[in-house]
Amino acid sequence: MRRHEKERPDHAFQEAVLTDADTLWLSFNTEGAPYVIPVNHVLHNGALYVHCAPEGLKIDLLRKDASVGFAAATDIEIIREKATTRYRSVCGSGRITEVRDEEEIQEALAAVSRRFQSICKLPAPASMLARLSILRIDIEKMTGKQS
Repeated sequence: MRRHEKERPDHAFQEAVLTDADTLWLSFNTEGAPYVIPVNHVLHNGALYVHCAPEGLKIDLLRKDASVGFAAATDIEIIREKATTRYRSVCGSGRITEVRDEEEIQEALAAVSRRFQSICKLPAPASMLARLSILRIDIEKMTGKQS
């Protein structure tokens, strides 16, 4: 990081950003260029969880290469008169996997539901589970920044 005075290496700061940010930008590897998508997420038990459809490009990509990058930011304020921006952010990388264990799936769905104040029926019935996938990102490296 070029501006070391803005670096926030403390884990509590990084977790707070991941908890407060509405969107996680997730980057998958492809043969030609990175594929980046915004997703809803929850930080739960030290991992990031994402829910999605059980098929599609991101599922195809993670099955080819489970390495991902991610970024999130919050408290973004553009200060035009000073030509600067204030924010809290994190960037990181990890391994993404499809969760197969039903107990972990239910736990992740409950965490997502609490975070976004969803009115989904919990525990999720089998008919709902058949229509979704839960992805877990095991964080390997992460850094925070605040301006």
